[in-house]
Amino acid sequence: MSILFDNPPPAIGCGDPGDPIAFGCLYAGAQSFQRTPTVTGNRRLVCFSEWVKKTDIAQGGMIFGYTSAASQNSNFLNAVALSAGELQVSLSTGLTVQGTVKTKSKYRDVASHSHRHIVLDVDNPIASERIRVTIDGIRQSVDILTAVAAVDLWANVAGIPFFVGVNSGFGSANLYRNEIGSETAWFDGFAPDASEFGYFNAYGDWVNKAFSGKGEGAAVYGVNGFHLDYADPTDLGKDVSGNGNHLSSFGLTVDNQVTDTPSKNCTTLNPLYVDSAKITPTNGNLTAIGNASNPAANNVAGTHIIRHKAFFAMKPVTLGNGSFYIGLQSADGLTYCYRQDGATVLAGTVSAYGAAFAVGDWVGCGYAPATGDVEFFKLVGGAWVSQGILPAAITAADVLPWVYASHQTRVDVNFGQRAWPAELPEGYSAHNTPSMPCPDILNPDDYVTARIRTGGAGVNDLPFDPITNGAVVISHRLDIASGWRVNDSVTGVVWETNTANAELVEPDGLTFTADGYDIGANAAYQGTRIDYIFRRSPKAGFDIVPISHVNGTSTTVPQKAGGVIGFALYFPRAGGNRRLFHKALGSNAYIRLNNNAGSDPGAISEAGCFQSTANTLTLGANTPTGDGVLLVWRSVPGLSAFEKYVGKNSVNGAFVPFDFSPRLCMFRLMGAADKGLLVIDTDRDQGNPVRAAHVMSNSDAETVTADDGFDMNSNGLKFRAIGSDYSGLGNDHIICAWAEKPGKFARAR
Repeated sequence: MSILFDNPPPAIGCGDPGDPIAFGCLYAGAQSFQRTPTVTGNRRLVCFSEWVKKTDIAQGGMIFGYTSAASQNSNFLNAVALSAGELQVSLSTGLTVQGTVKTKSKYRDVASHSHRHIVLDVDNPIASERIRVTIDGIRQSVDILTAVAAVDLWANVAGIPFFVGVNSGFGSANLYRNEIGSETAWFDGFAPDASEFGYFNAYGDWVNKAFSGKGEGAAVYGVNGFHLDYADPTDLGKDVSGNGNHLSSFGLTVDNQVTDTPSKNCTTLNPLYVDSAKITPTNGNLTAIGNASNPAANNVAGTHIIRHKAFFAMKPVTLGNGSFYIGLQSADGLTYCYRQDGATVLAGTVSAYGAAFAVGDWVGCGYAPATGDVEFFKLVGGAWVSQGILPAAITAADVLPWVYASHQTRVDVNFGQRAWPAELPEGYSAHNTPSMPCPDILNPDDYVTARIRTGGAGVNDLPFDPITNGAVVISHRLDIASGWRVNDSVTGVVWETNTANAELVEPDGLTFTADGYDIGANAAYQGTRIDYIFRRSPKAGFDIVPISHVNGTSTTVPQKAGGVIGFALYFPRAGGNRRLFHKALGSNAYIRLNNNAGSDPGAISEAGCFQSTANTLTLGANTPTGDGVLLVWRSVPGLSAFEKYVGKNSVNGAFVPFDFSPRLCMFRLMGAADKGLLVIDTDRDQGNPVRAAHVMSNSDAETVTADDGFDMNSNGLKFRAIGSDYSGLGNDHIICAWAEKPGKFARAR
């Protein structure tokens, strides 16, 4: 392959990325591999293992299958497909269904890779164990649509074609596969455990493990087994199992080989953004084509926030009736771009800048987040020529790649998954995970965690001492209506989030210990309860601050969250409204956290009500007199974010980007709300969609949405439920989020 593939090694000492995978194959539509066995193998036990990255927002597609003839699409004998987002495994004999299972989770995350491991074992005496699906080392819960019969599989049969993906002569468009596959392996008569292909590292991340039997042939893979590593771009179907069971390719070329793999997850354009001005990208999310019928649909941002000195490139392919730009988009929606006429457009301001570019020209964008410098390039004579550095052009913290293409104009982009047309400009690297900086916190669970307990059970397994370090535990009983509890080990104060009551005295409540806390007989902690636990630490951006205030004069106190505060909760010990402060509200407004009998006014204006510097915070003069406690958080890259989003009132709702996969999210309408601050997490819903929710502003029990709820993805939160409190059309909302995994290591969910 070309030396112009950019694949820097992982930073030394930065996590454990597992064994490297060099190449993958991009399936982008009517493309497939096919092999017809000449010898019948095992028809009772088979296994399929593959790392995958989804590349479109469609919820269907054929992954692999056997059929009675290459020209038929109506008679799959064995098939694994995506159906309505779920992974579905079907067995048939002729037109008779012999078994179908479907995962309860839906797989719609397009920003990272995951590992699929599927076993069909019809001789298993337990019928529910005959089809087993494991994703990233975790056995998946399934719905059994048709009980799996103990009959011969139509697999590994001489003369019966096997497909990975489907081609145009075989399957309709809704069956086309749109994914990147890597380390694709099929086993005939053997079922190696998922642990043969991956392992959980010390940080709890599922990472690749090189299969030890690779190359050992039929003794390991069975007579019809094969293994594709996609290392030869001229023969992507080459079998490296040692069997020589090479697959023929249909519609696949050298361009389908990519280096976007679990070892080197590359940024792409993001199809999960939804807006009248957004393009839905294609071709593995590396192509943007302006909408002909809706000229306003002309731009799209990338999947990953830039945290390193990154470079990406764009090549206009067709002009259509429009124009094309390359650039960046900040979290507040402002764009900073290089236009085809050579001008820059920086947050709406047009200026003369550099050379014009046209169809067929490569142009590049470099961004240094440490300084805010932007630099655009044009490829001239086989080298990237800088058009000039724009110093400190962007001050926003969170910036995404962005391209513009209007009126049927087509542009192709490269973030490093394909060969570069020239060596990258000095000092820049591709926008992929090996190039991303090592996060300060490798394991977010050491600082922000959650526990689900029943029957009043305590917690004795925290990864830190809550008494020595300081911690807050926010608890809510889920099974019945019950008030929320907030306990902190610094002040010893106990309070409710959903009332205006004074602090509570609960000797039968929560008592901190060196490794967690004990629970007494208090009813609020019984039944089924979830606890959200935050460790006090400037590294994690969290502090617990006692404060005494006198109305009429502002009060300033030190804080040790490590930076400017993005989110805070204030509790007055003698009672009164709990105040929620958020950076999106500014310093002159707050939201009442407690919902008094359903009366929620939304954001309340009050001059100077909350202000922060890197090491102080100030309560405004109009705050009522009394002692109180402030819980304060700042944004920490890879761990936490406090942002604003605009509701879409759609099952294809807003997408909020983070530089981590979220574990815990809190959000609400800025205006008057029916209920208040909604809370979701991945502890109660370990797969997508997340449907279980509860509201911190009232005492209601947990609810489970009947719709698709929310997708907590590897790079952000996708809204798929409709609710006036969190997806009001065109309305501003606040959101607070904490990480399950930093983006550098996050797997698709």
